Amino acid sequence: MAESVDRGLGGGRVMTSALLTVSEAAQYLGVGRKKVYELIEWGEIKAVKLGRSVQVEKDSLDRFRKSGKLT
Repeated sequence: MAESVDRGLGGGRVMTSALLTVSEAAQYLGVGRKKVYELIEWGEIKAVKLGRSVQVEKDSLDRFRKSGKLT
């Protein structure tokens, strides 16, 4: 689910992780939105704030799922 982004001058493309909303991330992990915010706060998953919206990196969610920390 990575998407390529054109960075301009060099004409090259950089692969970036797909971003999901907190609600989408919660559904993906099978938890509530509050748990996703806690995981972000604890540094378990990575997120970025775009304007007023928090977006979660899907690659980070995949790594967290594989870690087995979510029971």
